[in-house]
Amino acid sequence: MCGESKQDGGPLDSRAEHLVVLQVAGAARGRTREQVRRALRDLGAYRVDAAIDSLAAVGVVVVTKRSVRQSPALERIDRLDFIGA
Repeated sequence: MCGESKQDGGPLDSRAEHLVVLQVAGAARGRTREQVRRALRDLGAYRVDAAIDSLAAVGVVVVTKRSVRQSPALERIDRLDFIGA
């Protein structure tokens, strides 16, 4: 599931990204990076952080000092029920 991202030429871990999206989609105030890491501890902190950073780079999630939250586009997609486990 790792390959090259077409957006930025960097590594793409689609499984980790998918799981991060599931963690933040629908969370009104987002989640802290630590909450996402704990929820996805089987992936390892490095993979989770890399997925968060990759998703932020292309605008899927918004990262602030306190939270990782869905972007307006992801929020809309979530409301259209396109996201599922």
